[in-house]
Amino acid sequence: MADEENEGIELDPDLSFEEALSRLEEIIHRMESGDSPLESLVKNYQSGVNLLKLCRSKIELAEVKVKEVTDQDGNLSATDFSNE
Repeated sequence: MADEENEGIELDPDLSFEEALSRLEEIIHRMESGDSPLESLVKNYQSGVNLLKLCRSKIELAEVKVKEVTDQDGNLSATDFSNE
């Protein structure tokens, strides 16, 4: 339980998407358990928000890197991925 209370708000930007998502899921599980004091809940919430931002930025970066291959008049061309 002490580890939960000492969970830092600072985040390692080099975490992989999968690591960040796993940590976020752990935080959610701890918060949903209802066994944590308020101060720990606030720290976990702040850490969760930071992890969520990191996950979103990694997804956005991946979307930029993804290319769609389209066939236009028999020619193949790569275009940036978009949310059309």
